[in-house]
Amino acid sequence: MIDTIHIVTLSVCLCLLLYISQSQIKALYNSLFAIKAVVSDKERTLSSSNTRPSLSYQKGNGAIPKPTPLMIKPEDVKNYDDRPWRPFRWPYHQTMSIFKLDINHWLDMDKYYQHYIDEKERIRLKYGEENFGMLPEGYDACVELMETVVDHMVERYPLLFTVLKDGDWKTTGKIVRNEVTKEVLDMTAPLKDEPLVYVSKLAKEDFYLVLKNPSDGRHYMVAGAVPFPGGSFFIKDKLGNHIDTIHQKVPYYEKSLKTSMERWFGRMKPEDPVERASWYITWDTKLKVSNIYQTEKFSPNMEKDLEETDPRQFNVRVERQTLRRLPKTGAIVFTNHPVYYSIEEMKDEPMIPSILKKIIYEGPEDIIKYKNFEMVRDKLAPYLDELIQRQRDLGIITDETPLKTQPNYPFAYWVKDNVNKSETEGWNNPGSGYDKKHMKTEGFDVSKLADNE
Repeated sequence: MIDTIHIVTLSVCLCLLLYISQSQIKALYNSLFAIKAVVSDKERTLSSSNTRPSLSYQKGNGAIPKPTPLMIKPEDVKNYDDRPWRPFRWPYHQTMSIFKLDINHWLDMDKYYQHYIDEKERIRLKYGEENFGMLPEGYDACVELMETVVDHMVERYPLLFTVLKDGDWKTTGKIVRNEVTKEVLDMTAPLKDEPLVYVSKLAKEDFYLVLKNPSDGRHYMVAGAVPFPGGSFFIKDKLGNHIDTIHQKVPYYEKSLKTSMERWFGRMKPEDPVERASWYITWDTKLKVSNIYQTEKFSPNMEKDLEETDPRQFNVRVERQTLRRLPKTGAIVFTNHPVYYSIEEMKDEPMIPSILKKIIYEGPEDIIKYKNFEMVRDKLAPYLDELIQRQRDLGIITDETPLKTQPNYPFAYWVKDNVNKSETEGWNNPGSGYDKKHMKTEGFDVSKLADNE
């Protein structure tokens, strides 16, 4: 089970490719897109990086927006905060809830960048195709994504990424040094590794790639690098599937979102990127599989762990997503980035405790079950009641204050009108609970992590 964001974010692949013949590629394509939307294990055979099958998907023809340089130095990253998300709504309606994306925030930077990059590499090496994969038809889209990510990071963060060789993508390629991790990424032709490997060494987001099949006009997943799904979302089971198949378990998808999503994908232009966010509650800061979605097999003492956890250690995991279309291949790129905010750090933000309690008890029944609110709400209720009374005592709210979505949604109230004004400095998050040293992450022993964590 995973959060709505991930399934709205679709599944994907990182490139761990095998050699296959042209006849196999043709057979794979025919089996994928002739009649059925689900591929077999044989059909998921990955291509060699030396094989670049021609695409017969719909091409795009728009311009790529350019970011504004943000002059963060490598030594500044450890203190840099991303925009403070607060995607809490009441009344709660299951919608796409998308906003126009300022391209500066397509791939954001924050103080946990090194931690995310390290975890990506650990998960890729340990779990492989469980979280990374690609179909042959997705190779060109993966290459275009790699080029787009490199160009964006170099332009947006010129002091964090140094171009050592600035060749043309069509001929020689580039060599870039990541000044935070100190790794040199050689992306000259021919590529020494798969495109999504380089992407995962540059950006902390998960990536999903979807292409439109011209024979039926529908969108299918062809690639992705998804080390941080939050739940049991395995790329190898999703590649080649139509987006409807991926969204089967999403509450209200069939009734409210199915038709509009496919139509919206078809109309999306490269110059019109968007973003959205969803959330759930858990009592950890794990990236691959949150405690709330752990299975009994891997976490047999979860109920005891939950009972013994101080309510002040509960966090909201925000899944921040973006969607954009690449202009050359026409692929739609979904990114997902988990960000943790402790409930404790939001305790004095107007109405936040009240809205959280309202949703976990009175939200749509299917949403409550889907996000496992029933597991945590009775544990959290007394704590939330204390915070609500605290806000009354401090005069932050009164008994007459309407319980509804706050004016600055989906961001914290204290950001006010500065949501997209981060060209020169980062956000100063007021909550000490946001610091990783207060949130268990530092205490993780990598050698003792659960097998599905």
